[in-house]
Amino acid sequence: MEIINREEYIGKINAQLGKGEAIVLTGHRRAGKSCVLESVAQRLKNKGHVIYLDMEDPNNADITTFRELHDFVQKNSQSDTQNYLFIDEVQEIKQFEKTLRFFVKQDNFDVIVTGSNASMLSSDIASSFAGRYSQVHIGSLDYSEFLKFYSLEDSNAVFSQYLRWGGLPFLHRIALTDVRTRTDYIGSIYDTIFVKDIVRRRQIRNVTFLDNLAHFIADNSGKIFSAHSIAKYMKGMDKSVSANTVSDYMEALCDTYLIDKVKRYDIKGKQVFEQQEKYYFEDIGIRNYLCNDKRNTDIEKILEGAVYLKLKQSGFDVYVGQLNGKEVDFVAKRGDEVLYVQVSVSVTAPETYEREFGNLKLIRDNYPKYVVTMDPNATLIHDSGIIVCPAKDFMQKDI
Repeated sequence: MEIINREEYIGKINAQLGKGEAIVLTGHRRAGKSCVLESVAQRLKNKGHVIYLDMEDPNNADITTFRELHDFVQKNSQSDTQNYLFIDEVQEIKQFEKTLRFFVKQDNFDVIVTGSNASMLSSDIASSFAGRYSQVHIGSLDYSEFLKFYSLEDSNAVFSQYLRWGGLPFLHRIALTDVRTRTDYIGSIYDTIFVKDIVRRRQIRNVTFLDNLAHFIADNSGKIFSAHSIAKYMKGMDKSVSANTVSDYMEALCDTYLIDKVKRYDIKGKQVFEQQEKYYFEDIGIRNYLCNDKRNTDIEKILEGAVYLKLKQSGFDVYVGQLNGKEVDFVAKRGDEVLYVQVSVSVTAPETYEREFGNLKLIRDNYPKYVVTMDPNATLIHDSGIIVCPAKDFMQKDI
């Protein structure tokens, strides 16, 4: 099977080799971690000895503990060259970090692993590695990668397809016209994440509520809410559940990288709020699947989620901005860089224009301010140095 290289991620991994740290590739299932891992392994074959272990391969089912992993690596390593140890879905091995910690310390080993569950990077494991690991998060395809994988030219129609189907890499092998097969595939990925990564691993009891919660978050992506507000809503629907249970289940969804929690940021006070966050899905297609593909009525939510993913995949820490009771969709921070971004399908209506541009004009610093929109006439607007950017252009922009 041909592997389409994702050079940005490969470059990040190569930059970490030889530093005496485990390199951990994270991301939700079928985001493309395995293909990135294979791409790196193929390129390193001529530089040393590659040991590749796929924990979803039934032939490796007997490797379940750190001791069995240690024996396997010792048996298959070479002492007279550099060893590159690759393990796909490492969380399937109990206490894997004990073995990896040993090999990370060896001068002739580089360790690169993938994992689909954030609990593998818990404080206990971080303590075990004593800081000797780096993380590369693999996301679904961004719009530029979507064009590359599908061999398509940028257009409004193609951008609409991206906003409909999202960026699960395997989908490029299924014709865009084959709606049923594509929908079934996305549903199968959600079911796998739901059952294997959440229900079984976290031993969830109220499975029906967890599924309802995932659908609720999908339908309300981009809205501010809390565990308490959801519990109150459920009580009004005669479905009593505690705020603690809601919080635990929301954490379980985040742990699989299915959704991201985005905190609010006080632009004036420069501090992060610890309550009432927004949530966005790491793949647009999965979000749309859970909402029964309401893309015509949900286009504002979908576009906002796509812009969030663009900012995140560009290496920014992303927050929801708050200033004097007004909201700025995103405050994006990367080192000393800061961007402010408002997202709106259209800015034609006066009240919409005032909200999107007015909120940005309240910010008194000189960092770049963007309005990202699908409004074809918006590029004619020049107001207070605010950059008006067509959505599909922003999604391909090197920011």
